Amino acid sequence: MPLKDLSADAYEVCQRHRRLALSLALLLFILRLSRAQAQEDTTGYRHEWYQEDKDRIKVETDTFNIDLALGPQVRATGQLVFDSISGATPTGAPPQAQWPFPKFNDLYQSAYQQAFTSHFLDASNFNYQNFVVTGLETLQAMTNRILPQVQADAGRDATNSATSSFHSLTNSPNFRNKTVPLTQMHEFRTAFALGLPVTFKRQEVTPAIAYSAESDYVSRGVSFNDAFYFNNKNTTLNLGWSGNFDIVRDENLVWEHKSTHDFLAGVTQLLTPKSYVTANVTFGTEEGYLSDPYRGVMAAANFFQTNPDDAALLPEKRPRHRSREIIYLGYNQFIDPLNGGAEVSYRFFHDSWDINAHTIDLRWNQKVGKRLVLSPMFRYYYQTAASFYYVLVPDFNRLPDAYSADYRLSEFNTFSLGLRATYRIQKHLSLDAGYMRYVMRGLDNMTSQSAYPSANVFTIGLRGWF
Repeated sequence: MPLKDLSADAYEVCQRHRRLALSLALLLFILRLSRAQAQEDTTGYRHEWYQEDKDRIKVETDTFNIDLALGPQVRATGQLVFDSISGATPTGAPPQAQWPFPKFNDLYQSAYQQAFTSHFLDASNFNYQNFVVTGLETLQAMTNRILPQVQADAGRDATNSATSSFHSLTNSPNFRNKTVPLTQMHEFRTAFALGLPVTFKRQEVTPAIAYSAESDYVSRGVSFNDAFYFNNKNTTLNLGWSGNFDIVRDENLVWEHKSTHDFLAGVTQLLTPKSYVTANVTFGTEEGYLSDPYRGVMAAANFFQTNPDDAALLPEKRPRHRSREIIYLGYNQFIDPLNGGAEVSYRFFHDSWDINAHTIDLRWNQKVGKRLVLSPMFRYYYQTAASFYYVLVPDFNRLPDAYSADYRLSEFNTFSLGLRATYRIQKHLSLDAGYMRYVMRGLDNMTSQSAYPSANVFTIGLRGWF
C-alpha cells in the first residue's frame, strides 16, 4: 500500500512563504476593490490550528473570505483556502495484540512440508538411480525404505526452523502491542470557491464554482441556489443543487473518477423580530472510487501476519455507490433581558451504507459591553457503523463484496466543547479568537480506543467592513 512521503521541513517553510505572499497580495487587492464600492463590503482572514493528541495529525488552515458589491443587485463572494496536513494516522490495522499471528504448530507444519519435500527429492533421486534403475529394488520398496529417515530429517529441520521463527516473532517488542499502528503522512491542499449572488425583487439566485487540489485528489465543483422570499420576506424557500467532479489516485497510483450530487430544499421562517426557524432536507449520491487508498484491511483467517513491525494489509474496498438523506432543523432566538442569543440545531443523516448519524449543536452568543461577544458552544455527534466495517475481515479466502477497517466508519460518538470571543476593535474591524476541545470515542467494543483521536483546535481571525 503506498504511503505519502514526509517532505522536508525546508520545503514546508518555502511553501508557507509563497502562500503567505500570495495571500497578502490578494488581501491588498480585495481592500482596494472594497473601497471602490459604494455599498458596505466585507473581507476576512482566519487561521486555524488543529492538533491531535499524542503527536498524531496536525492541520494548519489559512482562509480568506470576501463579499463585494458589483452593482445594485449583484454581489461577488469568494473564499481561498490553504491547508497543510502532517503527522501520524492509523493504517487500518488493529493493535498487534489482535493480529492473526501463526502459532508454533502453524510454523512447524509449514516448515515440515518444505523440509519433507526437499529431503524426499534428494533421497529418492540418489536411491532411484542406484537401486531402482539397476533392478536391485522396486520403486515401492525404495519409498518404504527411505521414508522413515526422510520424516525424521524433515521433523528435525522443521522443529529448528519453527522454534527460531516463533522466538523471533514473540520476542519482538511489538508482538503484543495494544495500540493501533500509525503511518506518517504529509500533504498540502489549495482550494477556492467563487459565488455570484444576483438579487431580484423576491428572489436571489446564486451560481458558484469551487476547486480543490492536492497531490492525489483534485475536485471541481459547481452549485446553484435559488432563494424565494414570501410573506413580506418573513419566509424564505431555498432550492439548491451542487455537483462535484473529482479524480482520485487509488492504491495502484491510477487516477479514478468520483462524482457527487446533492439536492437541497429548505425553508426559513421568521417567527418574531428576534427569532426564526430553519428546516432543510438534502438528498445526495456519490458514484465512482469511494475508497481511501491509504487504509488497509487485515484478514483473521488464511492471512497470517509474520512481522509485528510491518502489517500485511489488503487495500480496502468500499461500494462504488452511496446515497444519503439529511434532515436539518435549527432555531435561533435573541433574548433581550440577557442581551444574548441561542442557536440550537439538530441534524439527522442516513445513507445506503447503513450509517445513521445524529448531531446536536448548541451555541450561545453573549454580548458583553458594546464591543465584545462571547460564544460558548457544545456539539454532540453519534453514528452507527457501516455495513461493511470490520476490525478483521473473517476469511481471506472468502472476502465480502465490500470491506473497510477505517475507524471513521465504525460506531462512535464525538464531543466538542469550545468558546469563541469576537471583539469589535473599531467600526470597520473586528478580531475573533476561539478554542475547541474535540474528543472521539469508539462504541463497538471491538475497535481499539487508540484508533480514535482527541484534538485541540485554535482559531484566530480578522474581519473588515468597508
